[in-house]
Amino acid sequence: MKRIIVFCVDKFRRLKHYVSTFILKHQLVAYGDHVGAARYIKISRQAKVSVGHNCGFNGMVISGFGSVKIGNYFHSGTNILIMLGSHDYEYGDKIPYGIHYKPKNVVIDDFVWIGSNVIISGKIIKYRDIEQFNRLKAKGRF
Repeated sequence: MKRIIVFCVDKFRRLKHYVSTFILKHQLVAYGDHVGAARYIKISRQAKVSVGHNCGFNGMVISGFGSVKIGNYFHSGTNILIMLGSHDYEYGDKIPYGIHYKPKNVVIDDFVWIGSNVIISGKIIKYRDIEQFNRLKAKGRF
């Protein structure tokens, strides 16, 4: 009985790997040899993602507008989030942001391992323009 359970679990894992890899490759703009996914990878339709050779994924979400370039020999932990683009609050027409959106790009070089529960952001984090904020706040543009 134990052999049957081990056999079934092994077949399920292989099928999950095959399906996850198939879905990943169909979401990518370009990919190299020996790319695989142990878990489902979700990529935004607006994101352009290319992956090098010998890359393994264990669960990732790529959201937003922009591009991601992942080099060769990449490996990921679980539960990784790559956030591309951001609302442009400096030129927004409302608070906290308007309809303007800035696409951002992320480059992950060769020979990189990213551990579990990591968030990668393509935006530069800084203080907003306080004068513009005060003008919009005074006008009630929320």
